[in-house]
Amino acid sequence: MAVLGDGSFWFLVYLLLLLTTGLVLYSVSFALAPRVRSPLKEETFESGQIPPGGKRVRLVMQYFIFLLLFMIFDVVSMLLFAWGYAFFDYGPAGSAYPVLLLFFLVPPIYLTLKVARQVGV
Repeated sequence: MAVLGDGSFWFLVYLLLLLTTGLVLYSVSFALAPRVRSPLKEETFESGQIPPGGKRVRLVMQYFIFLLLFMIFDVVSMLLFAWGYAFFDYGPAGSAYPVLLLFFLVPPIYLTLKVARQVGV
């Protein structure tokens, strides 16, 4: 009964189930996938619609800068909130990792603001 209480046994059972599930899903997808190439399969689709024009169409990315600004500042604000909330529990010694992460986030913030300034946002 000591073997059933051991964590390594259940970890191995989990790995075996994970491997078995992966192999079953892979074999099902391999068995059901069509193997013949056709012009219809090579056609470009956009949300289920056949696009007008060729395959090399340039799309306007006017909201890309807003997406970058949101992504960068959202990550920074979540980090600062969590860091400020836990600062008094860990003190200045526990601030090494958040400061290091902020140090690595400064270049993306700078580049995003630089591109936003060029675009006129």
